[in-house]
Parts: sequence; C-alpha cells; structure tokens
Amino acid sequence: MVIRKRPLNRRELARSDQDIIEVGGQQQLTVREIKVKVDLTKFVEESNFKFDRVYDCHVQNESIYLECIRPLVDATFRKLKTTCFAYGQTGSGKTFTMMGNNDAQSQSPGLYLLAAHDIFHLLKTSFSHLQLFISFYEIYCGKVYDLLNDRSLLHVREDAKGHICIVGLQETQVVQISSLMELINYGMSVRVTSFKIYM
Repeated sequence: MVIRKRPLNRRELARSDQDIIEVGGQQQLTVREIKVKVDLTKFVEESNFKFDRVYDCHVQNESIYLECIRPLVDATFRKLKTTCFAYGQTGSGKTFTMMGNNDAQSQSPGLYLLAAHDIFHLLKTSFSHLQLFISFYEIYCGKVYDLLNDRSLLHVREDAKGHICIVGLQETQVVQISSLMELINYGMSVRVTSFKIYM
C-alpha cells in the first residue's frame, strides 16, 4: 500500500488548521491528533503507521509512477494480474494523482497518462501482436455500474475456476493515447461524485 500526503487546502488554511500528518522516511506516517480530556485539557494523541511507501505532498506524480506503477505495467506485460486504484476520502487528492493537473501553470501528468505512454510504447515495440481494450466501472453504494455504457447496472459473479467476472461490462478497443484518455475523461464525468438525500 502506498500513501500520499496532501497539503492543507484553502479552507483549512483560512481556518488556521494545523497539519497533523508527518511523513517520517519512506515507510513511516505519523498522525498527531489534538484531543480533549474529560477535564477539558488538550493533549496530542500520536499514532504511527507503516506502509510499503509513503510520499509527502511535494513528490511529483512522475516519481510515484516510476517507483510504484511502472513495475506494474511491466508485470502486466509478463502476464501477471495487476491492479492500481486510488482510495480515500473526498478531497484527499485521488483525482490529481490519477488524472494529473494540466492547467497552464502546472504541467503534472497523472498516473493514467504516464502509464498510457509506457503501455503504447510497449505495444508498438515489443508486443505488437497484442491489442488494448478498456473498460471502466464504478462501485457505488454496493452496486456496480458500467461508466462506458450509460451507467448500466452490472452483476459480479464468480466462475467455476474462482475468477471474478463482471457480467455485461463493455470493453472498448483503443489504439492511441488520446482515445484512451478521452474514454477515461468520459468515465470520470459520469461517475457519482456526491450523494444527496431529498425529503
């Protein structure tokens, strides 16, 4: 498991919030949480966690890609099953890490684009006999939806060999990076980003 610490956002800075996360080395993360005792005195509770790799907010996506994701791309082409996903609360930096930031001020490609460059390079040079297909699904409130097929409801099954299959998941062939990124951007645009309850 890889952890990436994000910087305080504008609202947190405006409230003069303190950063309670400290990265200590390549695998150590410390959380210093301000708590209040029964007698209303404040104290700091410190919790230490160890991960495969920990990055602070100043590390570029390219470094994370080269250390953590590029080996997965290589392993995939050696017929190993690999998975890369971002998990965390809203505002924790998942979209920036995976999609990057391509505005005029900061050119920081995300892990998807960095992987796409290597995948298509390998397909052109060493694996020209292979084709690339993409599918894109979302797990939301315990249900699975196909993001490239009008958010159709899907069903997850296990076959006789114990392999997990997502029944009806659409696969689309891609032959260039721009097509891949267009499909990813489309899938990102139709996913659920908030949950509202109306009464």
